[in-house]
Amino acid sequence: MSLKRFSLILLLPALAACGDLSARTPSVDGPASFDHAAFHPAQLTGRVLNDDPSLAMPTYVAVVGGDLVLVDPRADSTIKEIDRSDGTLVRQFGRHGEGPGEFEGPWSIDPVPGSNSRFWVYDLTLTRSTLVDLKTDFDGEARLGDRMMRLHGSALLEPIRVRNRIVSLGFFQKGRFAVLDDHGAFLGTVGPTPLPEQTDIPAFVRQQAYQSRMKANPSRTLLAVATRQADRLEIYRPDGTLLTLAQRPFHFDPVFKVEEKEGRPVIATGDNLRFGYISLATTDRRIYALFSGRTRAGFPGEANYGRYIHVFDWSGRLLRVLKLDAAAFAVATDPGGHTLYTIRHEPTPAIMTYDLDRLAIN
Repeated sequence: MSLKRFSLILLLPALAACGDLSARTPSVDGPASFDHAAFHPAQLTGRVLNDDPSLAMPTYVAVVGGDLVLVDPRADSTIKEIDRSDGTLVRQFGRHGEGPGEFEGPWSIDPVPGSNSRFWVYDLTLTRSTLVDLKTDFDGEARLGDRMMRLHGSALLEPIRVRNRIVSLGFFQKGRFAVLDDHGAFLGTVGPTPLPEQTDIPAFVRQQAYQSRMKANPSRTLLAVATRQADRLEIYRPDGTLLTLAQRPFHFDPVFKVEEKEGRPVIATGDNLRFGYISLATTDRRIYALFSGRTRAGFPGEANYGRYIHVFDWSGRLLRVLKLDAAAFAVATDPGGHTLYTIRHEPTPAIMTYDLDRLAIN
């Protein structure tokens, strides 16, 4: 079995939910969640934009022109288009499978810069990107799935197109990002490997421990990388240069140990695991980072949801903390930062919308 395939088999359950990859580690003392009172969070009250019964458990949301595009892996149609103005479900598509226009593990959306209708859907299971054009793919001018691209690299996580290159997080023996050409061929890795001083910990395990979400600014000149199991937000250039580590409100790092599974080193986590930044949205001026701060022990089955948005500028300063009225799984903003969109799972799956203009932080 290839290392990439082995990695994905181990990784997918943990990415999809709060499940462990291996045996649980002992619990440690600490708060079940963090008190944000010192940051004087601004309360946000949202409204339901869409709670269509077709929503199963959406995991990713992106703004594409006047629409929202959702990734909904557990639904019969895994990609959904929602009108941002009134919440209407415009269409849904992408059945399960490996053929054209099909998806096995849809993971993220990468809007095409400057376009109001085009975006790439990345399939984590198939390591394949599909270019979708909402203006042409459903009216007979083009066929959904005609523009598919296999990405070559080890366990790529979040590919983003930057000029004529693709930059992606993943699990590598060295480096923070994989760099691919615009045809998906692997060119190499750049950036500092997480925990470079911890040479006794296999690089693959360190990459898992510092698994992150990544978003570019609209001009694709900067990358925000937010660690899922720490309050760590890094800002890079696309060439892998680390510009700054953003202000850390609580200073906690991933809690894990190394075990072996089928003769290979893997990460083991448990009830003491604390979730950090679980989703990102960006504008030219701001980074909106959805923060959990919850432990598995304190929030069984709900640790990977967040009620707080940490708002940073691109120099890494923490400008404001916002508190949502409903726990969220993922976030997005319009290009101007006027509206925040979130994915809610409880009590029913829904897309929520929040007005940011009144806070004057955009």
